[in-house]
Amino acid sequence: MITRNFVILWVALGIPICVTPLELNGKTALVTGGSRGIGFGIARDLLSNGVRGVTLVNVNINKGQNAAKLLNEEFGYGKAIFIPADVSDGDQLESAFKISARHWNGLNFVINNAGVGNEKNWKSAIDINIVGTLQGTLLGIKYMSKNRGGQGGVVINISSTLAIEPVFNGPVYSATKSFINALGRSLGHQVYYNYNQVGIITICPGLTNTELKDSLQQGVSEMLHPNLVDEAPKYNPPHFSTRKNHNAVPLQEN
Repeated sequence: MITRNFVILWVALGIPICVTPLELNGKTALVTGGSRGIGFGIARDLLSNGVRGVTLVNVNINKGQNAAKLLNEEFGYGKAIFIPADVSDGDQLESAFKISARHWNGLNFVINNAGVGNEKNWKSAIDINIVGTLQGTLLGIKYMSKNRGGQGGVVINISSTLAIEPVFNGPVYSATKSFINALGRSLGHQVYYNYNQVGIITICPGLTNTELKDSLQQGVSEMLHPNLVDEAPKYNPPHFSTRKNHNAVPLQEN
């Protein structure tokens, strides 16, 4: 389903996943890249709708601690915790999952949101957008899978509309997000869900005015003629994308 500002590209084949505020009550979530932009908006939105606890995973310690502090001030002490980790480092990320699952006595939602868009430093984009999302997805399945002692759950991967309609100023970013879409379509298959009871949702927000946009533009300005940079698409504010994405999740299967 496609609208102007977001796309739900894939929900596990044949599986009605309906995440409503009622179903969020008492649940727990882990959000990578949760200290800013869309990730922080998602964490805040989850707590606003009844989630009892959110883990923020981010490589920047100061930003992560501050984000958790803001959430605890708004929703009550102990509602949010921060765990520093580089999503491209498998050991660090698994440690974050272990700590989070132990702290909340289980996980119900994993939101793989961490991403970068610097076209010049394209290896970093691959490490974070592709490797990080893949590792986060597999760890989400591992720690929520009912056949491994988990409660079942949902992995939500944040992709981009640029994966579907790439733009000239983001070739590497668009390609990494295309990987996320393909990953969701494969691991979201009924065969996997029947085995582990973990659904996969891929959400493609539209262009959003976050720090990622700034890093993307920085890389572009060094790759392209200045006149072309001015032609880059405009961006929506992060709270706009978050609100749209939250409203999208309750929809039934694709």
